[in-house]
Amino acid sequence: MDACCDTKAEELETLRDKHRTVLILVLAINAVLFIVEGAAGLLAHSTALLADSLDMLGDSLVYGFSLYVVWRSAEWKAIAAIVKGVVMALFGVGVLAEAVYKMLTGVVPNAETMGIIGLLVLVGNAVCFFLLYRHRSDDLNMRSTGFAPETIFSQISRY
Repeated sequence: MDACCDTKAEELETLRDKHRTVLILVLAINAVLFIVEGAAGLLAHSTALLADSLDMLGDSLVYGFSLYVVWRSAEWKAIAAIVKGVVMALFGVGVLAEAVYKMLTGVVPNAETMGIIGLLVLVGNAVCFFLLYRHRSDDLNMRSTGFAPETIFSQISRY
């Protein structure tokens, strides 16, 4: 192999190592937020917090799967992107069912808990956003992690 290919292979390995580090960090943040937000959602009877908790779980699964495919082929990365979309769609159906149930039974959430946890999650998402943003155009796997500028704004408007 000539020097050009060696240099490119080293650059690719360095990029993969950076992706791995970033994905581990955002996976940890999202896993912790899933647990905190899920517990708060149950205690506060909040469908919004439970829904966002499921979103955090989905994100954690996405980042875990992204870690798995970092060193795999483009075909694996494409399959991972599709699986990520299907998982998020299933979570959406579950949240819709929960919202309809609570609407029919008249359960009212605790607004103070929702506000405090919402701010905590906003901070966590902002940290993840800044960690992932610089890698958004590296490859399909990193693009499919789902972080775009509108993600932060949707978090703000949710609470």
